[in-house]
Amino acid sequence: MTLHPGSSARRPPLVVPGDRVGIAALSGRIDAARLSTGVAALEELGFSTVVASNLRSGYRLSGRPLFAGSDAERLDAFHELVADESVAAIVFARGGYGVTRILEQVDWALLASRPRAYVGYSDLAPLLLGLVARTGMVAFHGPMVVDFERGLLPEERQSFLGALAGERPPAWPLEAVAPGLSAGRPRVIEGRLLGGCLSMLAATVGTGLLPSFQDSILVLEDIDEPEYRIDRLLTQLRTSGQAAGARAVIAGHFTNCDARASLIDFAASLDAPLFAGLPAGHEAPNHTLPLGARIRLDAGTATLEIVS
Repeated sequence: MTLHPGSSARRPPLVVPGDRVGIAALSGRIDAARLSTGVAALEELGFSTVVASNLRSGYRLSGRPLFAGSDAERLDAFHELVADESVAAIVFARGGYGVTRILEQVDWALLASRPRAYVGYSDLAPLLLGLVARTGMVAFHGPMVVDFERGLLPEERQSFLGALAGERPPAWPLEAVAPGLSAGRPRVIEGRLLGGCLSMLAATVGTGLLPSFQDSILVLEDIDEPEYRIDRLLTQLRTSGQAAGARAVIAGHFTNCDARASLIDFAASLDAPLFAGLPAGHEAPNHTLPLGARIRLDAGTATLEIVS
């Protein structure tokens, strides 16, 4: 199933405490102690867990130390987890780097045949958006095992549990940076929620794996990028045509980044309003967002809410 521009994705089956959560590692290696602590925190929420085979190996893995195993090991372990019908959701262990090396080999038909919640962010952004594009299913931009290891804030736990259980959260208050109301734009804008880590989106442009951003409300976040790189990454989204037709731009956390001026220029180039302050990204609080879902932005009250 291919998701057409403007249409919203379908929700995966609900996930509640008592269900089984799979832990996948498609990117960088995670320290065994951090993995154990993070998995224990998930289990404290009432979930049972199973970790992917490349994590169970204790890192007696082939390939480069940068990754949680070779490309084949990471991909095979992920597909094994996807094929496990007892798994209700898959939470990724961490980001880092590695997903773009194996995206072309992902068995999208297998993922479509086993609808479930997938949760991650950062390096996982292309995979999550690929899920939206290739399966027509909502994927979740939200905390990974390393975030559970550091300890989720109460609002993060509530957001994570609520999103997986299909609950509609309260509206998020935002900062109106360049709302654009003077141009005659409607006060209330609806669109699909798409986006994620800016550097990963730019790195995936041209692969055919990203959904169209036409009629989307585009959420962007990143970490540790200098101003010139932020500007270059945004320019890549614009000049490639990937960002064409986005109805609004919303900034999440840009941790250790000077991004404001570049984001203002980017939104203006799209003739789209710009808002900031969404609690999502590489720092706490990192709320769980349903990528592909329909959302509503009220430019008058500067609030964002889930519609479906």
